[in-house]
Amino acid sequence: MPSKSYGPIATLITALIVGWTCASQAKSIATEQLSSNQSEAVQNETRVSELFRLPTKIDEYAVLDELTRLTLASMNQSVDPCEDFYQYACGNWKQSEAIPARSRNNTFLNAIQFSINEMLTAFLKNASAEELKLNNSESKAKSFFDSCMRMSKDMSVGYRRLLEMEELKLDLSAEKNANEKFDWININFLSQYGMYPLLPLKIQYNTESRKFDVVLSTSGKVLGNPDAVDIKNLTRDFKIENTDELKLFNGEFERVVAFEKNLTLHANRRNETEDLTLGEFKLKHKYNAFNWTRYFEVAFNGSAKNDWSIQNTIAEVDALVHLLNKTDLETLRTYLKWRTLIKFYFIWKSQTSDDLLESNCREHTSQYFNYALLPWFIDNVYDADRRTDILLLAKHIKETFYDLLSKYTWLDDETRSHAKTKLRAMDITVGYSDEMRHRHIIDQLYEGVEIGENWFENIQMVERNRARVRMRSANKAIIPPLMSTRDVNAYYADFLNLVFVGIGISQAPFYHYKYPPSIKFSGIGNIIGHEMAHGFDSYCYQYNYDGKKQNWWTEASLLNFKERYRCLESQYNKFVYHGILTNGTLTSGDNIADNVGTRISYYAYLNSYGKTDGDKKPIPGLAFTNKQLYFLKYAQTWCTGKDDAYKVQRMKTDVHAYEEFRVVGTLQNMPEFSEVFKCKLGSEMNPLKKCVVW
Repeated sequence: MPSKSYGPIATLITALIVGWTCASQAKSIATEQLSSNQSEAVQNETRVSELFRLPTKIDEYAVLDELTRLTLASMNQSVDPCEDFYQYACGNWKQSEAIPARSRNNTFLNAIQFSINEMLTAFLKNASAEELKLNNSESKAKSFFDSCMRMSKDMSVGYRRLLEMEELKLDLSAEKNANEKFDWININFLSQYGMYPLLPLKIQYNTESRKFDVVLSTSGKVLGNPDAVDIKNLTRDFKIENTDELKLFNGEFERVVAFEKNLTLHANRRNETEDLTLGEFKLKHKYNAFNWTRYFEVAFNGSAKNDWSIQNTIAEVDALVHLLNKTDLETLRTYLKWRTLIKFYFIWKSQTSDDLLESNCREHTSQYFNYALLPWFIDNVYDADRRTDILLLAKHIKETFYDLLSKYTWLDDETRSHAKTKLRAMDITVGYSDEMRHRHIIDQLYEGVEIGENWFENIQMVERNRARVRMRSANKAIIPPLMSTRDVNAYYADFLNLVFVGIGISQAPFYHYKYPPSIKFSGIGNIIGHEMAHGFDSYCYQYNYDGKKQNWWTEASLLNFKERYRCLESQYNKFVYHGILTNGTLTSGDNIADNVGTRISYYAYLNSYGKTDGDKKPIPGLAFTNKQLYFLKYAQTWCTGKDDAYKVQRMKTDVHAYEEFRVVGTLQNMPEFSEVFKCKLGSEMNPLKKCVVW
């Protein structure tokens, strides 16, 4: 089934939009993201594998030599593979000199993320004075990074700058005299930064309609939340020390907190969201105490259309409107001012309070200039051959999964037909869409963004641009980016029936074009299989071929499916680490994806290459057959050196099982593994009972 086309600018423009999330609708492979406070210092490690240095430029033979060294250095071959294959494959990860020291207490996939981050930082830092003056998206990203690196940590600079906002200079009396309709609605939409706090409106992605809807919501307690706003910290960070100024500042704060309390008391939420077109909404609410038509005209400068979708979460508006009508306009504007101050204060605080300035500036630049950095990133680490190679792997895996569906006797023909339809319709996107390579297209995205030397001014500029783009996205059919392509990750989006494999995860030492097929299928191929399998896991089975929530199961097949995945839940519930039991229900979706992805990618390898090459030993210095390498590479994907406290905490909250159990649980259920490593039935890795879902 072909992908829907949304046009290059429409597709790219959502990179600037924040505030939408589809976390529950996107299933990712990775266990975590790197936090910005993790040290990324470059160390002089002469024995570290060259595969960790990006971009990888070593030749074909050196690639295999390095893969041999890294594979062996991570293993503990004193362990019996039939008793604990995870320790056999990963037992020396934490001590291995082939792994960068900064990554030995982290995960294999995050070790690659470190390398990508390091490469991105070097690119952003490498800018001449002439380049910073250019008016293209890359130079704007580098200029932003440069201003961040040289920023003053004195937040009073930003505070004084914000006090010069246009909305604070507006003469309210003159406006009122010139336009008798000028009221709280105008104040509500004065902000250039998407801050509409009196009767809030936001633009939010709707996974069912696949458009950005207009959402009406109630005002929340922000300034009056002592856990979020500490007035002593504000006065300290804004350097408000003059007695008179301090008195005015504190007094104003007390007044806006009192107003906010009153505001929130008059705002009640509906039990169920009201879903109407704008035309239907205005007709239904025409007897409210104010003119909704005017509200939307002011919000969208007269461009709102009656067929737009409105998601209304407000139960009753008349009491709120009465409060706003009787409150003087200066008080309302002062409240808007304070909400804007707090918005920027937390942005500044996240950047100025941490000693890791370089990594913070990189992450902030990457967020605001995500697509501006893509052409360079693609050019350096993702050539056309690599993309074609991975798409071919995906084709083999999808075809194998499709064939396997015909063999499952627990499915009846009706449900099997629906399952095949869903799999056939599943889109697989690898790396990027073609327009992302074209700098002139991406430059159009940032043409209204002017970046100067002052970081505080630059933050205002990019936030203003985000707000403008967000408002223009109302009713647009745009697919938002679920993650940066630089993330070492992949995902399945149920509302799109789409698998996405990022550029970041398609890097050495995880993937290389010159790796033998057994390694490719067990590495990046396994990730593709994992994400495909999410389309048929214990949550996403409810969605059809078009990403709509619909029951396509017969009663008998659904009963069989639930019985099979509950077998997995029971298996994982028995895994114990330091007295903590794995929650097999919490991790159910990813346990299914791990088990199914590993199985279908293995059979895809056998169907494509393994029937003739499976028992050959393809890599000099590694005394393992292709079939053995498949399982060894799969296990090493989940090598980690995290400490016990971290592992115990993750086991309580993460939807992914702890790395060791991801490996052991999956391979215990595969007779193919036990056959290859000659594990006797009844051994730890070859138990009598096995759970197979798909």
